[in-house]
Amino acid sequence: MKVSEKSLELNVGAELLAMMRGNWGLPKAYLRGLTQAEEKQEGVDFFAQLSPTARLFAFQFKAPKGRWDGAPYRYTLVIEQHELLFSLAQVSADAVFYVFPFYVTAAKLQQDVPNLSQDTWLLRIAGMPTAAVFNGQRTKVVSCSPGTALINPTYRLEKLDDLRQDREASGIQAGAFAAWYERHLGAVREDGRHRNPWLVRGLRLVVVGSSSRSG
Repeated sequence: MKVSEKSLELNVGAELLAMMRGNWGLPKAYLRGLTQAEEKQEGVDFFAQLSPTARLFAFQFKAPKGRWDGAPYRYTLVIEQHELLFSLAQVSADAVFYVFPFYVTAAKLQQDVPNLSQDTWLLRIAGMPTAAVFNGQRTKVVSCSPGTALINPTYRLEKLDDLRQDREASGIQAGAFAAWYERHLGAVREDGRHRNPWLVRGLRLVVVGSSSRSG
């Protein structure tokens, strides 16, 4: 049986949060999604109301294609979504990632729980200019093996288990994130409708308050 995208987000997201609260010393960190309902009700206001010292990390989850486990694992990137993420990554290069869980079947997921981070890989988006990645195409399939993401060119993957951050320096300031959100997602189009909420499907934010740092 194939694992759903939502199951991957929930289970890997829980491990990601535990890692940041524990290994990174950020006990007050919490996950937040960007849903269509939240966009209509709160929009940019939530981010603007965060403490000026708050930091955010963005993780764009992707589910693998296919029906069976085995490298290379393949994922689909979409140019409209990538452009938004790349723009955000220019604010803080160490705070915006693609998340590629190497889990297709429920059997493998059940085998590795509660340590899915051992075979979940991250790709930093800051070093992926849109033109270089997509070369004029609307979508691109990335083929991933441990440590390597092959698009054109090849990019380095980092295992979630091994991710280390300079927690004092990295992260996106709340005000900067709010400005990005309003510019790209909160804006109303000429026809009076909000931008397509699909653009943030699978995007999970870790919000870190100023009181989160320990030590």
